[in-house]
Amino acid sequence: MKFGLMVAGLLGLSLSISAAATTLKLSPDIDLMVVDGKKMTGSLLKGADSLELDGGQHQLLFKVTKTVHKGQHNQVLYTSAPLIVVFNSQNVSVVNIALPRIENERDSQLFDQTMDYKIIDNNGKALAIKNDTLPIKVLAEDSDLEKIIADYNGKNRQASIPALVHLRASTMTPAQGNPAASPKVITLKGENVPEQMLQYWFLRADPETQKRFVRWAQQHLTP
Repeated sequence: MKFGLMVAGLLGLSLSISAAATTLKLSPDIDLMVVDGKKMTGSLLKGADSLELDGGQHQLLFKVTKTVHKGQHNQVLYTSAPLIVVFNSQNVSVVNIALPRIENERDSQLFDQTMDYKIIDNNGKALAIKNDTLPIKVLAEDSDLEKIIADYNGKNRQASIPALVHLRASTMTPAQGNPAASPKVITLKGENVPEQMLQYWFLRADPETQKRFVRWAQQHLTP
């Protein structure tokens, strides 16, 4: 399932309706935590195989998490340090986070030392990036990721984007569609994000699709 949100719109950045979008392909080995200062919760990404970005500069915070071999018969869960990368997707239709081979403990230790990953387009060409590692090995479940990345951006670090320092509120701008069927901007805040996402896509749909959705929702209501 494609998670069809314009992330720049989500984050309150200006986006022309005619601007070309970029699809960020998601991988099971990538734990995507923050995109352009906005926390990516499990509910937002559940079932998604891609994320829609606008064509411009982006900053991702992510971890690599995968099962690797330990010896001949055992397996362990490897989790990298939190990684920050900045790239520009202007005129790029698809991007991937390309990882090197990480199949065993030796591979994971080498990755910890080199952080040798790339952001590539759909032709396999590597984009220019600025990358860094957060100075914390493990983030607690209740960490304020948006504050952490905002604090990072407020410093003169290798992958900082000063424009994201004070970013807190989130807005979503509709992609191309019927202007009469969708609001100009929907503000997404706090725990109501999933509800307001539903409202956004419902308002963008044509009347027949809205009727089918209402019938479907009524059939799936939890008593």
